[in-house]
Amino acid sequence: MKYLLFLLVPLGIALFIISLKNLIRFTKTEILYEMSCSRDKGSFTLSDDGEYGLWISGKLFSVSPVGNFGFRIINQGTGEEIPLSLSIMHSKVNGFEKGRMELYYFFAKKGRYVISLDGRANAIDKVGASIRNAIIKQPIDLSKYSVQIRNHTPGFLLVPCILGVIFSSMATLLGIVLPVVL
Repeated sequence: MKYLLFLLVPLGIALFIISLKNLIRFTKTEILYEMSCSRDKGSFTLSDDGEYGLWISGKLFSVSPVGNFGFRIINQGTGEEIPLSLSIMHSKVNGFEKGRMELYYFFAKKGRYVISLDGRANAIDKVGASIRNAIIKQPIDLSKYSVQIRNHTPGFLLVPCILGVIFSSMATLLGIVLPVVL
């Protein structure tokens, strides 16, 4: 029985490595396009069909422009507007000075697109912005923020990765401690 418990160590280490690789992949998605929030329009090219995320990136601990404007993405070839889906979990990745948050995700075919900032913000974000603006009377410096297009990774995949790191650490420790104690 003791020797079977030692098997928890390599299983725990393998699960830890797999979970950690997926966590890192989640946080290090490649920027496909970046535009300052101080600009109204920009154009970008997508080389593959797929799901993409629309992120806002900027300085931490300052007034953010989330809720002050909405986004429109239009296919330049067809003139068709791409429907944006609200990112329910609002995935966030933070460093020490800068952070980013996924606001929307969308499916798009390869091609050329135009993104524009307009006044049609999400209702939930508008409510948050109006409360924030009532409390903090400081103007927003849009030059500190940018809009990014990145490959979309569903937020629900983050939960199994975190649980995998926790359970793999526990399995490794139990595989070391239990055979010694028993």
